[in-house]
Amino acid sequence: MFDHALQAFSGITLLQVSAFLIPFILAIWVDLRTHSSGQAVTMRDAAIWSCIWIFCAFLFGLFVWWDRGAESASLYATGYVLEKALAVDNLFAFFLIFKSFGLTLEENQPLQHRILYWGILGAIVFRIIFLGAGALIVNLSPYVLIAFALVVLWTVYKMWTSADEDEEVDYTNHWSVTMVKKFATVNPSIESRRFFSNGATPLFLCLVCIEVCDVIFAFDSMPVIVAVVSDPYLMITSSLWAAAGLRSLYFLLIAAQNKFWALEKAVMLLLVFVSVKLIGSGLKNTPVGFHLPNVVSLSIVLLILAGGIIWSLKFPKSEDEEEVKA
Repeated sequence: MFDHALQAFSGITLLQVSAFLIPFILAIWVDLRTHSSGQAVTMRDAAIWSCIWIFCAFLFGLFVWWDRGAESASLYATGYVLEKALAVDNLFAFFLIFKSFGLTLEENQPLQHRILYWGILGAIVFRIIFLGAGALIVNLSPYVLIAFALVVLWTVYKMWTSADEDEEVDYTNHWSVTMVKKFATVNPSIESRRFFSNGATPLFLCLVCIEVCDVIFAFDSMPVIVAVVSDPYLMITSSLWAAAGLRSLYFLLIAAQNKFWALEKAVMLLLVFVSVKLIGSGLKNTPVGFHLPNVVSLSIVLLILAGGIIWSLKFPKSEDEEEVKA
């Protein structure tokens, strides 16, 4: 059974690995070098780099089409869109973490980029680990998909209940921060603008909190990506291309968080659809099982997300509601 799971990786060729790694590492290096000065990230810069990352992911999708065909390309696109959609809620959580540590003030905004600089690299590593393990698990038995569906539904429940909570979480008291304080000297000042200066500064504590939360997010999203995009090569490449552009996407989403208020609801509906799809695939050998073509799944995913965006623009929140949220 385990040998069968390993066979899912055996079809990956050196050309496919090189076609992903070389442009991906090059794009990461250029992005990090471009933003190594520590200056504030403007909306123009965030928009340009978001487009660059999307274009890079699109070019790789063309390679998948040429190398594996249209069916694999649509599967890759589905994984990419799902990862981007699931990241929306996570990036808002990052904003709350920055806010807890006082890094949303204008003079501290460049520090957000420095933390995201390392946080996104950590996110890439965690996704490789979780998706690699998930790819092995999902190929052991089709009934694993049903277990993944239950995990996804639990994620929807947590999102639904947390959306009704008005109380903001103070991440300076997060268990990961408390753990660091037990084993390291802490300097409460951020004037040095470094992670360590006479001890761990709030910047390092914020980075730890970001990384720990991203591990949880990666674990929550793993069943969705793994189960929908069962091919290890496509799930890892689509997820990593999406994750690499999260830094730029973060600054765009925070600026427009009140405009696209319905997007979170669309993501919850999207996860319910994924759960139904997983259950149908898990029971495919039974009379009640079913399988949706990849193109159909991608179309439904895009329609749900587009519906959330259109609904947000058609029925914008009033100024009073936005002030209450602020």
